[in-house]
Amino acid sequence: MGWLNRKEGQSFISALFGGSKRMDYVQPGTTFRRVHADELIETAEVESVAADPYGIPHVKFKVIFSRANRFTYEEGTRMLALRTFADRYKEQVTV
Repeated sequence: MGWLNRKEGQSFISALFGGSKRMDYVQPGTTFRRVHADELIETAEVESVAADPYGIPHVKFKVIFSRANRFTYEEGTRMLALRTFADRYKEQVTV
């Protein structure tokens, strides 16, 4: 992004990626889940939310896969752009 200065680039990217509205409910310690068509349950526990040097917010989270009465598998830590995370994990779980 050499043609765009950092401050303008951050404003543009914040507008593009939804800014602070998505960050309001995606916070460290919150848990989200999605259920796949084959009934695999994917649970994501947010570890941190931070912007990269270009102002793009990213979510670092732990993923756990489980099936009813079968197994639970902890995948480990992953990172996604905040917008992608919010699109993928729409159901917030209250613990």
